[in-house]
Amino acid sequence: MVMNVCGLVSRNASLRPHSKAIICGDDGRIYSWSEFEKMVTRFSNALASMGVEKGDRVAIYLPNSPEFLFTYFAVARIGAIAVPFNILFRSGEITYVLNNSRAKVLVGASAETREYLAGAGGDVPHLEKVITVGERINGSLDFHALVSRAPEAFDVVDCSPDDIVSILYTSGTTGQPKGAMHSHGNLMAIGTLSSRILRIDDQDVLLTPTPFCHICFVLSALGPLNVGACSVTMRRFSPDKALELISRYRVTHFTGVPTMFIYMLHHFEEDKYDLTSWKYAYAAGASMPVQYIKEVEEKFGVEFAELYGLTETTSTVTYNRIGHGKKGSVGLAAEGTEVKLVDEAGNQARVGEVGEILVKGPGVFKGYWEMPEATREAFDGEWYRTGDLGKYDEEGYLYIVGRKKEMIVCGGYNVYPREIEEVICQHPKVAEAAVVGVRDSARNEIPKAFVRLNEGEEMTEQELLEFCAQRMASYKVPRQVEFVPELPKSPSGKILKRLLPAS
Repeated sequence: MVMNVCGLVSRNASLRPHSKAIICGDDGRIYSWSEFEKMVTRFSNALASMGVEKGDRVAIYLPNSPEFLFTYFAVARIGAIAVPFNILFRSGEITYVLNNSRAKVLVGASAETREYLAGAGGDVPHLEKVITVGERINGSLDFHALVSRAPEAFDVVDCSPDDIVSILYTSGTTGQPKGAMHSHGNLMAIGTLSSRILRIDDQDVLLTPTPFCHICFVLSALGPLNVGACSVTMRRFSPDKALELISRYRVTHFTGVPTMFIYMLHHFEEDKYDLTSWKYAYAAGASMPVQYIKEVEEKFGVEFAELYGLTETTSTVTYNRIGHGKKGSVGLAAEGTEVKLVDEAGNQARVGEVGEILVKGPGVFKGYWEMPEATREAFDGEWYRTGDLGKYDEEGYLYIVGRKKEMIVCGGYNVYPREIEEVICQHPKVAEAAVVGVRDSARNEIPKAFVRLNEGEEMTEQELLEFCAQRMASYKVPRQVEFVPELPKSPSGKILKRLLPAS
């Protein structure tokens, strides 16, 4: 059996050549499916003329844009391996990814490439060519000039389901980031699943501000691509811009991380935006505070679902079915995916008991790039060990309670940060909260809460502690509270607890 994820572009170009495929929300450019296919084939030729072959790595340092999609699928078409990384990365991070992957070519945004990569030269010895999008910089090749000169025909290279198509670098909470390898089979399987999860068809329009370099790409880009829907790109998230694009382009589907929805709620003005086209909203990447789900549904007039997945599972593991979900839960296992919870001894957890989440299925990645020991440690036989802790209810709905390494042992009790965060976020003055364990001579660890209040609100530590004490067991109540103007976040919007001071 042979396959290539780029075949989806060719299929749509054949079936619906004149339908809209991509709208650039930043400058209004629109590409039909036939134009999308033409850009991909031309850039495939340009890369091949530079000596890029099957298995070579091509780094992508671009924001969400049509050019990102052209590059990604051109790389796949050749049978090469895409190595996307965040446009917010800086010199040290970029150099590490380029050297670790031994990328042959980099396709980058001009301004960022000039500032953070130009002059690296000898620091990235494997890099042969730099191609830039935007103003041309010294020593680089211009993306659109290359495309304009390249031939239009380029046959899709046959790949097996196990051939690697992308390497995504994990955030590296401990040590250096690891490159998670995904195959054509991974992307085809979960891309097909994603279109079913999204309830999307070829008449729909999807907008996502989540970075295409993130694993959410499989849901937010491959899901629409799989059925021929249109995708709206935006370079950088802002709540006003997202709401304006939904209104202008009659967006039907929006995917994002919880923080994005929270900011959009705070910036929404009913008489300023027309959101009547918007039908479905999906959150992933972090847990959505329960009290915001109802507000999203009521204020935006949408149906909302929360999903759970990881880079190593090629996105979705579980999801709430629209109209049948449970608030606070991340839903039921995705079709074709097996999930089990195990305790420290490897025994399966019973209903209501907390256990580590293990996953088996077509989305489980092929391992970490050139890190066989880390790959072995990540698996228990065929099961991938997520490091996340969860519990099931009687109907099989999964609830995430935190990371295994984040569990707090307070006076002999196991305390799960997610449970405390949910309670804190129920307070009407609170926008966001993060709970971590800090050392304590008497109890080993105690919960400390970092809290961001809604704009214009004030609160005392005692007020919040009393609120918590009325809603949870005393050993779970935070012993310390620190109010902060912002919580540190990753480029994808996930709260970075490791950057919170543990004191």
